[in-house]
Amino acid sequence: MHELGIAQELIETALAALPPGEGMRVAALYVQLGAAAGVSEAELRFGFEVMSSSSPLAGARLEIEAMPAVVYCPVCDGEFALAEATCACCPMCGTAAVQVVRGKDLTLAKIEIVNEPARDPADVFGA
Repeated sequence: MHELGIAQELIETALAALPPGEGMRVAALYVQLGAAAGVSEAELRFGFEVMSSSSPLAGARLEIEAMPAVVYCPVCDGEFALAEATCACCPMCGTAAVQVVRGKDLTLAKIEIVNEPARDPADVFGA
């Protein structure tokens, strides 16, 4: 399950981008996941939940945008978007001689960082 390793890389990248200062924390990571990336969205979510729970990103959201795979068909001489990459075949002529030109990647598109003021101890202990 390489999704655990990917989740760890996302966490490390987000932590490296976190500006110094008290009260700064990562609220969300926004990821674009290509349909032909070979990564399970469900397993990536699970991996992020497990890996972030014991890190400074505990409680951060993982927002995943599914990106279609785009294939080029030399027979039709055209590009076509595929919502799922289960069959990399041309949707027009059915040939399997297509080339994936987009959708193999996983991109960390945005990191949402929030500045939360330090809590007053009276609020924490109900004084």
